[in-house]
Amino acid sequence: MKRLYTIALLLAFSSPFWDLAHPLWEVDDARYAEVPREMVDGGDWVTPQLNYVDYIEKPPLIYWAGALSYSLFGVSEGSARLPLAIFALIGLLGVWWLGNWLYGGRTGTHAVLILASCVQFFALSHVITPDMAVSVALLWSTGLILRCLRKPADAYWAGPAAWIAMAAALLAKGLIGIVLPGVWTVALLILFPETRRGLKKLLFNWGTLVFFVVIGGWFAVMEKANPGFFNVFVIEQHFQRFLTPKYNRPGGWWYYLAVDSVGFLPWTPLAIMSVLVPLLRLRKADSRDLQLALWVVVIFGFFSVSSSKLITYLLPLFPHQAVLAAAFAGRLRRERTLDRRMRAAALALGSLFATAAVLTPFIVRIVAIPIPISTPLIVSAILLLASLAFGLIWFARASRLEDESNLLVPTALAGFLVCACLISGTRCLTDELSVKRLAMRLNERIMEVPADTETRLMAYDRYLHGIPFYTNRPVDVINWVGEMHYAQRFPRYAHRFGDDNTIRQLPTKGVRTFVTLRRRELPQFLDLNPPSEIRSLEPFGPWILAEF
Repeated sequence: MKRLYTIALLLAFSSPFWDLAHPLWEVDDARYAEVPREMVDGGDWVTPQLNYVDYIEKPPLIYWAGALSYSLFGVSEGSARLPLAIFALIGLLGVWWLGNWLYGGRTGTHAVLILASCVQFFALSHVITPDMAVSVALLWSTGLILRCLRKPADAYWAGPAAWIAMAAALLAKGLIGIVLPGVWTVALLILFPETRRGLKKLLFNWGTLVFFVVIGGWFAVMEKANPGFFNVFVIEQHFQRFLTPKYNRPGGWWYYLAVDSVGFLPWTPLAIMSVLVPLLRLRKADSRDLQLALWVVVIFGFFSVSSSKLITYLLPLFPHQAVLAAAFAGRLRRERTLDRRMRAAALALGSLFATAAVLTPFIVRIVAIPIPISTPLIVSAILLLASLAFGLIWFARASRLEDESNLLVPTALAGFLVCACLISGTRCLTDELSVKRLAMRLNERIMEVPADTETRLMAYDRYLHGIPFYTNRPVDVINWVGEMHYAQRFPRYAHRFGDDNTIRQLPTKGVRTFVTLRRRELPQFLDLNPPSEIRSLEPFGPWILAEF
């Protein structure tokens, strides 16, 4: 078991670095790889650009990290994802640190195994978004705040570090970097009076000054370079996104229940119980459990009432939930608190998922599934169901074990096997997930264009973020605005946006135009311009490359 334990830990800490160089996926992965590339290309590290137009929706931390990686290692998919992997690694170190100082024993190590092998954390350590960076910064800021409040003697270093972590969180995703830790801290002070002894040292230290100087300085520089930035960034991207349906990302009250249940597989039963049990047993619960569970409740509540919902938004609660799950697993073994009905229910569900795992290949063969299927993805589905079954059976037996590692480690190994199959399965779906092959073909076609002929790239109805990354060229957008709504306000970018009339006017004398579009839009596209005017049409998975 010691050897398996070591292997599981090595897999956990190395998992964010698996297959860093896979093709960029649409949409977020390619977008957040392209912005820092243009930052390096244009030399402007103040105002981010996307598709060579100003893009100020998000703070700059991940752009700066990506631009630094490109500067050191050159532009590639691997160097684009390297900062993401490092953020994920820092997050794993964070749960190890939090679990060990808060609970002692091997709680931190077990939390690392749980977090690294859950599906959503692994997935978001391989898809570039700001959510991993902000989640890790929030983990460290809340862990350091808790250290200040529970151990005021350590506030001389934990207090400043907490403010620096909150500054990083704000620079990663925005105002939630200070709002969420602030709400949670106020709730702690109200519900746990003993924590108030560390409040003064938390609030008044040199880290507070660093926070306001750094954040205030960044706002001032951005407002000077982009007049009206405060209104766009704070009012539009925070308050309107949270309070109104403007960004068309709805979701019911159950939305994040589903995200947490699926995203935390194969540890879902353990994770849910680790939060519910202390909340249902308030008077008897350990204060440490309640304080971490309170963070889960704050995150869950905040994003559930938001008018804009995305799967990735829930990631900040995963590290704390992993620590809670690890602590709860140890308590189940030590206190033998699992009653007979819970064991029976867990065994029944485990048997159900095990049966589903066995039947998956037959179900896939019988049922017409409208998405591309590859063998690694089928295998990963089988393994995911099997690992969930194993986790449920472990949950049923936990109170009878001498050491929770005996089944926790094999479940983690099964989770890592699922993650490996998922990442390899995506390689079989390159055309569906990425536009790399299309972009490489586009580069070849551009090389064939005569030197005296101008080249223009267009995206019809759907902008493909990977095209500028792989071609190093701007793409004009037709019938689409999306993330470029800020740039559309300025006359200097007016020529970059068009409508159906732009397509009707093709071809343009002295200009070779390449247009990307979805296959399903081809009939409508051909109605705008007769096929006789089109030099060629080439399919790439769900996409078409047209040349005029």
